[in-house]
Amino acid sequence: MVHLSTQKSLALLAMIADAADSGIRREQAAATLWSRSPETQARTSLRQALSTLRAALGEGVILSHGGTLTLNRDEVFLDIDVLGRDAQDPIEDIPGFGGSFLEGVSVNEPPFEDWLSTTRAFYARSVKDRLLEVGQAALGGGDAATAVQAADRILALDAYDESGMALCLQAHAANGERSRVQLRFDEFQRVLRNDLGIDMGADLIDLKTTLLATRDAPFARPISSRVPTVTVVPFKTLSDVPEHRFFADGLAEDVIAQLSKFSTISVVSQGRTAVATAPDGAASGVVQSGSDYVLNGSVRWAGDRVRLSVELIEGQGGTVKWADRLDRRSHDVLDLQDEVSRYLVGAIPYRIEEDVAHNANRKPLKDLQAYELMILGKRLRDTISLEGNMEARALLQRSVEKDANLARAHMYLSDSYVVQHWFGHLDASGKEKALYHAQRAAALDPFDVHIQDHLGFALHVMGLWDAAEAQIRKALALAENEIESLSWCGYLLLMLGRHDEAAELIETVSARRTTLPPTFEWIMGQVLSFQGRHAEVVQTLNGASLLNSTGLAFRAGSQARLGMTDEARFTLGEFKKARVRDLQVSGLNTNAETTEAALGGFRVLWRRPQDWDHIAEGLRLAGMPD
Repeated sequence: MVHLSTQKSLALLAMIADAADSGIRREQAAATLWSRSPETQARTSLRQALSTLRAALGEGVILSHGGTLTLNRDEVFLDIDVLGRDAQDPIEDIPGFGGSFLEGVSVNEPPFEDWLSTTRAFYARSVKDRLLEVGQAALGGGDAATAVQAADRILALDAYDESGMALCLQAHAANGERSRVQLRFDEFQRVLRNDLGIDMGADLIDLKTTLLATRDAPFARPISSRVPTVTVVPFKTLSDVPEHRFFADGLAEDVIAQLSKFSTISVVSQGRTAVATAPDGAASGVVQSGSDYVLNGSVRWAGDRVRLSVELIEGQGGTVKWADRLDRRSHDVLDLQDEVSRYLVGAIPYRIEEDVAHNANRKPLKDLQAYELMILGKRLRDTISLEGNMEARALLQRSVEKDANLARAHMYLSDSYVVQHWFGHLDASGKEKALYHAQRAAALDPFDVHIQDHLGFALHVMGLWDAAEAQIRKALALAENEIESLSWCGYLLLMLGRHDEAAELIETVSARRTTLPPTFEWIMGQVLSFQGRHAEVVQTLNGASLLNSTGLAFRAGSQARLGMTDEARFTLGEFKKARVRDLQVSGLNTNAETTEAALGGFRVLWRRPQDWDHIAEGLRLAGMPD
């Protein structure tokens, strides 16, 4: 592995490597990478880049013959070489092809960008063809797990590849995961429609129909730790109108399908027959089945008015953990069903998590299981404070030690480093740990959208802006109903400079949330600040939602811009105190008396320099010197 100090040095190395034995002419390399410079200066820049490469690689690796640059293939091994040979273990031999060629590299030179685009397309096709060959061979040999791996690699490289999806469906079916066949098909169909505006090909539809011709196997998700079980019983309706019964049954089915995508709960369906024959009604039937929670409800109709009453009940004690009532008007039954199911799916996992955390807090630390440690760590992470995340890290490390295969534990452990980065105090080792645990989580459960959006934050920590944005858009394509994930997607888009997209997403989430926890309001306050809605910032970033020095910085700036001089000065004082605490926790002695000393570490968060300037200007207006 070679680490180079400039992207142009890396780009030059890639061009030489791609040219293989024929090599690349010096004048071509200079014109491609320094196209805006005069010819003499371009040649000088090329010599400097070659000097950098030779210092990093050693003498004798890059050869020059008559003005042509080549690699000494006796001295180096290229990962792309595995595409042209018979690999002993092809899946392991293609470890780095989950992303695009030179992912994260961007050189602002049009000739290079043209070369990079063409080369990326060539290698993407080559890798996909090789992986498809590997997957089909594995499937023919009865190794469904390897076929799934190959298919997932293809789809990570190209989310719209129908041949990769066909292999994926066949592999899951061969592994007995019929429900996963339907889930992956539905996800792929949604991505095609949302991103490209096209429908699934007829061949893929026919394949799915054939694979599902046998009876569905239970939904299988790779979770080794014990997670809460939720039984969803059919919603009652007192109406005899067929359309009303259709609505009640369809609502329960939609809730089950969407909740099944959450890795932090296990969902069980209880049919109408089981409920009708339970001796004491639905709750008794759930207790007998050993479920931790039961979700049930009733639907009443009066003309076009619909009233849904819903309860989340503890399985063993019968205690109502959450209840709500929704009143709506029905103009289209399917639209109403979608709206209500989204509302319920947005509320239930959060309520269960609260209950698990409440119970876990009453147990001795030594008695906590990996899942409980994870939930407690997650709640400390949600404080978005340095102190809270240090405590969270200790719990999450225990969780991972108890169960190394609990994907969300790796994700939240990674997040403890991500949050530390938000305060500008994360060293290189911490950044590597953030990315390692994020990638480990994604490998353990590639279908968890929270893990997918978090991987975007880990890439952001590494300074890979383009890769982070690509990853967050992948997560958005999956996060249909998981509104906590949508919130964090919005925040990363904000830091990436996509203000309008972030605002639209956060407003959508706000309309669908059953509660507005402090973390959401903390995100919303920052979005409002960039929109210039400073009165709303002051109202939103207040009390618990301030959370940390970041919230205080935005609040002070908005107060100053509104002419609230005394209030801005007070908030600025609180910001300084918070930053001093941050610095002390990080083992630093720097003061927080100037904008640069207090806010300089925040620069790493904002892709656009003017976004950091916006925060700094607010502090200056509040009275902080440069």
